[in-house]
Amino acid sequence: MGSGKRLKKLRKLAELGQRLPLPSGPSPLKAPLDIASAFTRAWNTHDAKAIGKLFADDADFVNVVGLWWTSRRSIRRALARGFEGWFAGSTFTVEKLSQRLLGPDAAVVIARWRIEGQRDPDGEPADTRRGLATVVLQRLEDGTWLCVSWHNTDIAAAADTNLVRDGVVTPTSYLTALPEPAHAEDRAGD
Repeated sequence: MGSGKRLKKLRKLAELGQRLPLPSGPSPLKAPLDIASAFTRAWNTHDAKAIGKLFADDADFVNVVGLWWTSRRSIRRALARGFEGWFAGSTFTVEKLSQRLLGPDAAVVIARWRIEGQRDPDGEPADTRRGLATVVLQRLEDGTWLCVSWHNTDIAAAADTNLVRDGVVTPTSYLTALPEPAHAEDRAGD
């Protein structure tokens, strides 16, 4: 299929998308950046119900391995399961935070996070994980804010992409594989 046909097909799919209703409130979030402290507080008390209250009924949540939960209920259930198992005793910390307002009623918050205390499938302690969350929030009629989309990504140290071989995703770097310039004058532009 040519690129023109693909573009037409993508436009057609976008036109079929439905416009979602305004989320119901009120929400415990008075401002977009409040999502970071509220989520952290709820995670660190392992309170999946409190996390659920931060999300719209039809919110989207994509976790670090691409599982896509499409409702407040499914987000709450998935996190409750984690808190009963591999995330029991874990702590969540926000290390860096930014906000971009997209007009008076929408915002994007990006948070770099750290999780400590996660357990592996055998119950053994895992190393500290770091990642990024991209969070989209919508302002409600009462002035409070509600999360409509959350997307997590783990940070893979010393990597700039992933490769897939035999169904296994492996962080890798093309930068470490690049050959060094043969002559010092070749490095002058760096």
